[in-house]
Amino acid sequence: DEGNATALWGKLKGQVSALGGLQPFLVRTGTLTKLQAGPLASSADAARVCTAVRPTRTPCVPVAP
Repeated sequence: DEGNATALWGKLKGQVSALGGLQPFLVRTGTLTKLQAGPLASSADAARVCTAVRPTRTPCVPVAP
């Protein structure tokens, strides 16, 4: 739900410096709320952010805008 996604953003932002300067976007898809972050200039930038997120064991998948 939205509360969980918001809490996850707070947790990740404190652990992953690559998220600094990005904004969270909460995207509802049915009963699931996805957490997305951006804006990012390129798919390479998105891949770098995902690489930084991986040690937290949080799934990260780059998506096109």
